[in-house]
Amino acid sequence: MILGTVVAGFDGVRGWVHKLAVLPEFQRQGFATRLMAAAEVQLKVMGCPKLNLQVRASNASVVAFYERSGYLIEDRISMSKLLEP
Repeated sequence: MILGTVVAGFDGVRGWVHKLAVLPEFQRQGFATRLMAAAEVQLKVMGCPKLNLQVRASNASVVAFYERSGYLIEDRISMSKLLEP
């Protein structure tokens, strides 16, 4: 059974965590922390100097999780563009 997953990448300049998810019934048991730690180790091995991620400001519990994990809120502007077919 898969309890959770993390999707991360490194573009040669910085790393990104694109997705971190744990099944609801297994949350708050340390799985997300272990998944993030494993992603960080692998990115370091690849030479990644900095890891970024984006979280909705309204998702307070997730923001708190990442702050407990040592991540800092940075002053940035997030931009997007919808690409229509």
